[in-house]
Amino acid sequence: MSIFATLGLGAYKMLQTVADSHERVRSSADAFTGLNLAYSIIQRDFNQFAPRAVRDEYGEVLPTIDFENEDFIIQFTRRGWRNPAGRQRSRLQRVAYSLDFEEETLTRHFWKVLDRAEDSEPISQLLLDGVTDFRVTGFSGDESVIEREFILEDEEAAAPLAMEVVISTNGLGESYRLFQMVEPYLAESGGESRNEADNNAANPDKPDVQDER
Repeated sequence: MSIFATLGLGAYKMLQTVADSHERVRSSADAFTGLNLAYSIIQRDFNQFAPRAVRDEYGEVLPTIDFENEDFIIQFTRRGWRNPAGRQRSRLQRVAYSLDFEEETLTRHFWKVLDRAEDSEPISQLLLDGVTDFRVTGFSGDESVIEREFILEDEEAAAPLAMEVVISTNGLGESYRLFQMVEPYLAESGGESRNEADNNAANPDKPDVQDER
């Protein structure tokens, strides 16, 4: 009996080990899928960047890309906001990203209007959980060799040529992606962009005032 009991215990432990390994592999695969999805959404936003400043709820002008906001890690304007219902609104969209260190959640926010009213509130979308760190760095310089960090006071560039995004998670550790900005906007005399964008994007320092819809 002792031999059969030993064999049974060994078989059980082996099955338990296989089940635990399978669970770890599935958990890692789910975490990897979620991370890639988050990077895809972030890349989509950066790839559709639009040189359009906005006004906040207090009437203050926010720059095209804002790295210095107290509530968000980064905030900027993008093109390509789909409008399948044909509503009367801009195709430009103001988006922002924030990290809740206590809840360990990375969240994407967007506003229904570009220039906000006092009661304008962002719509929040949970992007990824288990996030311990989230950093975004803009780089400017030669297009083929990204060589210097972007700063808002840079007179040569109104937007970075590339964005480095770093995400650290409990399950996968630290990872990063480098996204090239599509059609980078360079400041020119008269405040006009290299390519005229939608809804007054050619003059981003003078945003239009829009009513909340």
